[in-house]
Amino acid sequence: MKNQLNKMDPKAFFSKFGIVLVMIVLTVIFTSMEPGFISTANIINIIRQASIMIIVACGATFVMVAGGIDVSVGGVACLTGIIVAKLLSIGMPVALALLLGAGVGGVLGLCSGMMVSHFHIAPMIATLAIMNLANGAANLTTGGTAVYNLPESFIMLGRGYIAGIIPLQVIIMLGIAAVSYIVLSKTAFGRRVYAIGGNEMVAELSGINVRKNKIIYYILSGICASIAGMIMTSRMGSGQPSMGATWNMDSITAIVIGGTSLNGGSGSITGSVLGTIMMVMITNGLNIVGVNSFWQMVISAMILIITIIVYRND
Repeated sequence: MKNQLNKMDPKAFFSKFGIVLVMIVLTVIFTSMEPGFISTANIINIIRQASIMIIVACGATFVMVAGGIDVSVGGVACLTGIIVAKLLSIGMPVALALLLGAGVGGVLGLCSGMMVSHFHIAPMIATLAIMNLANGAANLTTGGTAVYNLPESFIMLGRGYIAGIIPLQVIIMLGIAAVSYIVLSKTAFGRRVYAIGGNEMVAELSGINVRKNKIIYYILSGICASIAGMIMTSRMGSGQPSMGATWNMDSITAIVIGGTSLNGGSGSITGSVLGTIMMVMITNGLNIVGVNSFWQMVISAMILIITIIVYRND
């Protein structure tokens, strides 16, 4: 191990371990300013806050590793939350409403994938169109007002705890992250993601059905966004037509910080999970020490810019 570290150039070392080192430094800084930052309660709170965005990032990582981008996740989550809230408010069983909600995300992801793969529309434009479509539909459905009167069994999805300690949404996140990690890093399906992101033409010549696989990646991203939207709706206790407004930027920032190249061909679920946790750590720490939300936005944007510069040669 020591020999491997000695042979590793500084940039390779930072790419592999940099995010962990940064998280350690942040922990030391925030703890020195406010000892409560390192408390068990706050650590659980950080993981709970990060869990929803981690679910979004898991799906979006497939798209970005394959060389695409998905800026529709916030709109997909918003529309899904509104539809599920509406269905529950008229008495639909929770399990059926959740299944239909995941279907909404899958259909919107299918639309994005079709536009990108079959009509050769740039991923940014295609997913931006889906984002606007979803946000518009959410506001038209509700008239811009929130949907209330959700059943307690649904509320428990975002507010419930296992053994009174571990948030239920964290358990869901861990399951999705574990499955995503195995699929991306341990299966032939995952290897095709890297192949398409590395060189789409070579992947096509090697027999990979690029169009079909691209559609699948966007469907996965849509489903993950819809699951996150349903959990957030449950946590808030209402369907909010303004939900997910910053999720697009947040998810891309977290994934890039986690080491996924904007050019595709590299990245990991582990990196995306750590990138998301680091973003939440920054927000949480800045809140604890009293930095206002406007500065938090500036700092998050600066972190993304610096990270892109660091990985510019990937």
